[in-house]
Amino acid sequence: MTRRLVLVALWLCAGHLAWLALFWGLLQVPESSLWTLGLSGIIALLLVALGGAIHAGASAAWQVDGFAAGVRAGAGRLHAAIAAGLVFGAIWWTTAELMAWHGEISGQIDAIYIARTGRAGTGWIHAAIFWGAMFVRWSLGLTLAASLLAALVGDGTSAHGRAVTRAALSPRHFLAVTFWLVLLVAIPWQLASWRPARLGVAAEPWLVAAKLTLVALAMSTGWALVLRAGCVGYRSSLQARPPASARETQAAARP
Repeated sequence: MTRRLVLVALWLCAGHLAWLALFWGLLQVPESSLWTLGLSGIIALLLVALGGAIHAGASAAWQVDGFAAGVRAGAGRLHAAIAAGLVFGAIWWTTAELMAWHGEISGQIDAIYIARTGRAGTGWIHAAIFWGAMFVRWSLGLTLAASLLAALVGDGTSAHGRAVTRAALSPRHFLAVTFWLVLLVAIPWQLASWRPARLGVAAEPWLVAAKLTLVALAMSTGWALVLRAGCVGYRSSLQARPPASARETQAAARP
């Protein structure tokens, strides 16, 4: 696993750097004419395709014997990453709308709680709503997206939706995704802005380069482990699915 983890992490790191370089190129295109607007559209499509190939290749690399063979197989199914991204995007949008709605009615929640209990301490209610939304978005939503990606990359149209759902709702799987996301993605991202109080001008570029390199490697490793958790979760849920009923067995055996 260690060798495969290193290869997948390096693949993700290099792929994300290429994606960022292409995105930087998109920002440099002046949309002052129809031709440049069309060029921006082409680059945007390339960004979607490249992002899909990067993540589908990484997911397949965990499922196929041979890293290079897995990356090639997954890169050809970039639509799987696009579908998984749309699912996660829908969950993100839903939780964002719920949080916005909560912000609008937070005063009413406070008023109802104070009227019924006579106490003014409502901070825990809003904190619970916030962390509940974050749990749905990141723990469940990301596990669902990673499991769906693993299913579509590995099985294509034969993917089992129930196994994907079981993987996302399994505490063992979504806690693994949450652990790696917090430890190797969220925390390193916060450290990216860290700077010592006393730092010479000559040493600052070297520190920034070393810091960003370590952060990129840590986040790529964390993302690789998140994708692996999705693959493991889907495969284990697929093997643990309940046996087919007698009617389903007869229908499958019927010519």
